[in-house]
Amino acid sequence: MSYIKKIEKDKLVNLEFALNKELIRSNRAGAYASTTIIDCNTRKYHGLLIAPCKNERDGKILYLSSVDETVIQNNKEFRLGIHEYDNGIFFPHGHRYITKFDTETIPLKIYRVGGVILKKEVLLSSKEHQILIRYTILDAHSATILRLQALTAFRNIHELSKENLYVNTKKEKIQNGIKVKMYEAFPFLHMQTSKKAKFITAPDWNRNIIYREERCRGYEFKEDLFTYGYFELNVKKGDKIIFSASLKEHKTNKLNVLFNSELKKRTPRNSFGHNLKNAAEQFFIYENNNEIKILAGFPWYQPQIRETLLSLTGLTLPHNVKTFQKIFDTVLTLFFKEKEDNISADIPLLILRVLQEYTAFADNCEYVWKKYRNKILKILRNIKTGKYNTFVHDNGLLYIPENKPCATWMNEFSEKKPVTPRTGFVAEINALWYNALMFLYSLAEINNSKILQKEIENLPDKVKHFFNEIFINEDENFLYDFVNNNERNDAVRPNGIFAVSLPYSPVSDSYKKQILKKIRKHLLTKKGLRTLSPKHHLYKGKYFGNENMRNAARHQGTVHPWLIAEYCSALYNLYKENSIDEIKEIFYGFEEETSRHGIGSISELFDGNPPYNPNGAVSYAPSVAALLKIKMIIDTFEK
Repeated sequence: MSYIKKIEKDKLVNLEFALNKELIRSNRAGAYASTTIIDCNTRKYHGLLIAPCKNERDGKILYLSSVDETVIQNNKEFRLGIHEYDNGIFFPHGHRYITKFDTETIPLKIYRVGGVILKKEVLLSSKEHQILIRYTILDAHSATILRLQALTAFRNIHELSKENLYVNTKKEKIQNGIKVKMYEAFPFLHMQTSKKAKFITAPDWNRNIIYREERCRGYEFKEDLFTYGYFELNVKKGDKIIFSASLKEHKTNKLNVLFNSELKKRTPRNSFGHNLKNAAEQFFIYENNNEIKILAGFPWYQPQIRETLLSLTGLTLPHNVKTFQKIFDTVLTLFFKEKEDNISADIPLLILRVLQEYTAFADNCEYVWKKYRNKILKILRNIKTGKYNTFVHDNGLLYIPENKPCATWMNEFSEKKPVTPRTGFVAEINALWYNALMFLYSLAEINNSKILQKEIENLPDKVKHFFNEIFINEDENFLYDFVNNNERNDAVRPNGIFAVSLPYSPVSDSYKKQILKKIRKHLLTKKGLRTLSPKHHLYKGKYFGNENMRNAARHQGTVHPWLIAEYCSALYNLYKENSIDEIKEIFYGFEEETSRHGIGSISELFDGNPPYNPNGAVSYAPSVAALLKIKMIIDTFEK
């Protein structure tokens, strides 16, 4: 198996290898911890305690950047931390002491220094904004001191901390620790140890730490982090020390119990399936008003409606139906609160698609119509009256006006210009539109709804006819990507896959096979579908560089893993059991990715060129959901 359990020492001391392997851990309260497997932060988004804050833009504050450990024995210091500075200098060199890394349940490292063997385990409290680090002294042949120095930032995740005169250097004593806040606008950070420790006050700045990933992405990349001093504990063989950093004070005699309790809740990452399940659970955010949201991805994304809709069924069905219902209801609430002019054309159609998936899974047409009747009618009527940045043309198809060039999922800007302007009749929008109409038609029939039947009337037949007339490109045996008054765009893009993958399609089975053949030849990779054929003159095979360069490549060849679920659905729709072997090969081909970029998860993007390097967010909800959707196809066949 290629999912990660252990990484050998020779890989851990190889910085080029280790610095490209990132860890993400989140909890149900919206907090997360992230770093590399050797604890050297390479992004401004890396840290041990990042938690939401209602008063802050984008809602996330990085409180604790790192904890640097030092083992002292016979007056000799062994520093276990590691940071990068100017000119490629790393200091200290703590990664050299790591003899073992494991993340089957939680991240675990073994350090061997002098006569000491130290085990370090890290986890987040599931419901509190709290990071817990457990140090176990596996061996110590003489008197030993463990020193823990916390580096704090107290800043928005998108910003960087710089040395200044305004930092509050005061600390307050609490049980087995201290509480601090660098600036008055923030809450206190409480740092405590399970065993009584001496705290040595030594306020100082650790200056000019470099984040190499930010430098590659064209952003500011140097940071100054503040320390209030350090904890010192006398330790011996067998000792277990818990370090806690939290936004509230805890009883230190309960920290060991708390750690063990949290550990029991974790899903072991001992199989590909468990990796995906574990990754899926990390995207859920449980809010105080009983709402559940899906975080689009780590480490920088917030909950977003499109990403939630692309992820929802994969992350929740078949094991978390109640979670599906809560998240879907939350999405509907947010959707109807949003100004209609701000909603892209695909969003209302994806809402109906998700409802269709839920209806098929639960076989509950009557319940769905009874609960969502008014909302379904409102969405349909709004589409028909020209809202959501599109309108119903005389031919029944949806048309995106020329002044709305970014009203689809391909909506990136580079140098303030849309990279892939798509207006007029757009392929996936109208495939989704036909599918939605047919789904609603079936709802109307089953529930004998005259009002819904009247709203739909003869639209499905009309849409089917004109879809074929407008989109079919006989010369290329493919679909035009979009057609407007000035252009019939014949770029080979993945958007035509929806005319094959959806339950209701306006094109014939024979033409579906032609579409699939074209996609397989030009767009299919083992990591998903390219967004543009390599034969196109605008194709960009690598996703790299500053923000403008990355945006320019995002939909011009970059691979999007979430599209692979649509490809597999298309295969299964056309070839049923004869497609299962290929679908399995695609599914298990992703197993290696859980050890490649974000440990245990699937990245947001991949290069369009081999070796298809991972890029973007290291853990992305639609990517994980796509694989879980594929697993549902496999499981359905194997029952």
